[in-house]
Formats: sequence, structure tokens, C-alpha cells
Amino acid sequence: MNETRLLRMMLFAAVYGVLAFYGLAQLDHGEYSSLLWPAAGILLGTLMVSRLRDWPLLIVVAAVLHAAAGIYSDRSAGISAVYVLTDVIVLPLGALLWRRRGKPGPHGLDTGRGLAWFLVSLAVIGVAGALLCTLGLALLHPGAPSTWQAWMTAEVIGGLVGAPLVVAWSGFRAKRSGGSNTRNFLSGALWFALLLASATIAFDGPTAVAVLGSTRYELSYLPLLFVVCVALTWDQRGATLATLALALIAAVQTSQGEGPFGSMFAFQRTGLLEVQGYVGAAAILSLLMSTLMADNRRVVEEARESRVRFEAALLGSRHVMYVYDPASGRIAWEGEVASVLGRPSTGMGSLEGLLSCVHPEDREALRAGLALRASGEADAEGALIYRLGLGQDEWLTVADTGSAIADTSDTVYLVTGLLRRYVERGL
Repeated sequence: MNETRLLRMMLFAAVYGVLAFYGLAQLDHGEYSSLLWPAAGILLGTLMVSRLRDWPLLIVVAAVLHAAAGIYSDRSAGISAVYVLTDVIVLPLGALLWRRRGKPGPHGLDTGRGLAWFLVSLAVIGVAGALLCTLGLALLHPGAPSTWQAWMTAEVIGGLVGAPLVVAWSGFRAKRSGGSNTRNFLSGALWFALLLASATIAFDGPTAVAVLGSTRYELSYLPLLFVVCVALTWDQRGATLATLALALIAAVQTSQGEGPFGSMFAFQRTGLLEVQGYVGAAAILSLLMSTLMADNRRVVEEARESRVRFEAALLGSRHVMYVYDPASGRIAWEGEVASVLGRPSTGMGSLEGLLSCVHPEDREALRAGLALRASGEADAEGALIYRLGLGQDEWLTVADTGSAIADTSDTVYLVTGLLRRYVERGL
């Protein structure tokens, strides 16, 4: 094992171990299941981004730490074995399903396909794990109450929060340039600060009383807005941090009997399960928003790259292009007009403007040619030859090859043309 793999393994063991011991500190002995299990997300996310040859060691480390945390929390050996075996079976199953069907690549979960299969994988983990837990506990304690609801909630929400965090940050590399600009970073930092403030007010009773004079738990909806704002500004990495911060504040305050779910926790031991539904909704919302933004940014980047290639092709072939709108008479130019034609596009932004720059003997032929193209009946391979004015009694002969662009009803709405120096290349 090289140094990098060893460091990653040590980091995984440290994070998973801390979360496992923390999760089992929330153990409900009456129902056997932990009320929080964030360690599941760390193992799932690590398996999703790790090489298959590293899986056995990761699974063994997780199993040992899970069992040790169970012993420390006074969970019986048999019950610990049920939950350990369930985790080491269903989490690799979910990770494998995502790797095979979600097409993981450089974009991870920030594609629609990757996110959809991640949610499917979580559903498979939840259902399969609930069945295994129920079966295992039934064999150990016949007639004992089922705990599959608590286990499924803790496991699935732990996966929703932890796995995207690992996947999003696994490929992080510090960049001197090409990353987020200063304005974008500061905007995200502002939304993140507002998220922390609103979550603290919503879930921490003393803070709410100090700020508002009373506990206004309806403000628990406000942090969801800032989670979305962070996701839109900082992409998926920021979205996972926002979800993690909200989950930590909500879970810690709820476990202390505070916040909108605190009363249920105090009397029914269901508060932590209820608050995880809230966190799960926030996680899905942030993932959806960050995925939509990532798709939008990829489309914009692809369009930018396509435009660069288009402009390079025009420049390299010594062509310029125009787009003529027959309805308005406007003409838009693309390419190095001044370099190729020897004159700027100034004054040629409309059909009449272009005709005024054309030799008087060629104007009617050009007008008729463009009208024929606009009718959709012109030969796409035919070229219009005319002279453009460069100055006092100085003309440049150009070849204009173009065609019409029609909509789905075959109605022409634009006419395009490519111009080149006729005297240099001929027909």
C-alpha cells in the first residue's frame, strides 16, 4: 500500500470511527437500533469512489469499528453482529449498483443519471437492509418489536448526507485559477452564514429567545431556502457542506430536546427520526439544485467551446459569416470582418446598409439572390458574386455562399451566408 492509499485509509477509519461511536451513543436500547447513523454515508461514499481492490479492506475496517462501537455502547454481541453484517452487505450492494448503472465519471452525482441511480441505490439499501435487520432480530429475539423503521431512516438519511459529501470532495484539487471567482465565493459564503444563523435560531431555543424574544419554530423552513442558495452558488461541494451543517445543528439541538422536533424527542424518542426526515428533504433539494446548475454550466461551457471552434474555423479558412433576418431586415456578422473583407462591418447591420456598400451594378442581383434564399428555393451550392466598397473607387469582389434556415413548419426565418475573397480563391 503506497503512502497516498494509506493516508486515505487512515482518514476513512478516523472519520468512520468517530461517526460510528457518535451514532451508537444515540442508541435506543428498547428498539436496538441507533437513532442516527451518519457512518453509513461515509462508507457508502468511500466505496462509490474507491477502486474495487480497496473494497475488502474498507469493509473490514468499517466492520471492526462498527462492532467496537457496539460493544462500547453496551449493545449485545448478537445484535451488533446483525447490524454489522447488514451494513457490510447492503452498502457495498448499493455502491456497486450505482457504479454499474449510474455511469460514474468526472461528474459524479452532478448529472441527472448519476443522481437518479444514487437515489435508487439508497432505496435498495433501505429495503434490503430492513429485511435483513428484521430477519436477524427475529432469529435472535422471536416476538421482539420490529425496528426496521428506525434503522432504515438512520441508514438512508446517513447515506443522503454522507455519501454525496465524500463523492463531491473526493476529486477536489486546489486551483490557482479556473475555479470559483471571488464574487461567487463571497456570495456563497454569505448564503452559508445565513444558513448557519437561521438554523441556529430555528433549532436552538435559547438563541431564538435571545434574538426574537420567543421560540419561532416555523422558521425551520427558512434554512431550506439558504441550502438552495448555497447549492446554486457553490455547486455540489457547497451543497454537501450546507446539508452537513444543517444536519449537525438540527440533530444536536433535537437530541437536547430543543427545536421543532425536540418535544417529540423528549416524550416519544422519535424526535431524531423526525428531524432526519427534515434533513433528508434538505439533502435531496440541495442535490437536485446543484445537479440542475451543473447541467446548466456544462451546457454553457459546451456552447462557449463550440463558439470558439466556430470562430477559429472562420478565421483559419478566411471566411466571415452573416445571419440575415428577412422579417426585420437586420444582419448580424461573425468572424474577423475587417481582416477578411478589408473593411469593418459598420454600416452593414441591415440589408439596406449592406446594399449601400455594394457596387451599384451588383445591388439588384444581391437583393434578388437573398430574396430567393429567403423563399427556400435557392440552390444551397450556388454563390452570389458581388463587389464590396473598400474606399474611394476601390472594390473587393466576394463570393457569398449561403442557404435558408427553416422551422418545423418549413417556414424560413433566417438566411445565412459565408463570404470569402473571390479574387483569392475563385469558385
